[in-house]
Amino acid sequence: MALDIALKIYIPEKLITHKKVYRVVLPYKGNTLTVIKGRAPTLLPLEMGAVKILDESNRAVEEYYISGGAADIKEDTCTILTEAVFEKNSLDLAKAKALNEEFPNPFYAWLEKVYETDKAFRP
Repeated sequence: MALDIALKIYIPEKLITHKKVYRVVLPYKGNTLTVIKGRAPTLLPLEMGAVKILDESNRAVEEYYISGGAADIKEDTCTILTEAVFEKNSLDLAKAKALNEEFPNPFYAWLEKVYETDKAFRP
């Protein structure tokens, strides 16, 4: 697999991840936008949703849930700036519910709904 794109995800406090990936799918305008090597430089707003890292078979091998933000895409780099991010497998339904109860906001309510509907995360 040619890992051609440098993916960086930041929250205000720190860098969350910096890795080489094949492709990245971003939540954009009610749909998705796929970042590939050589894409024209772009700065775009991101919606609340899943950032998916794809392999050469276009299968999601990793997912991060973001609260929205912005993506800066340049040649072989995709930098995401967001307020909150969780790696998909770092939470489960109970943790998502606890977050939403302790810090009620639209992102945590959305996370709770995602984990409720995903059978893999039900107790």
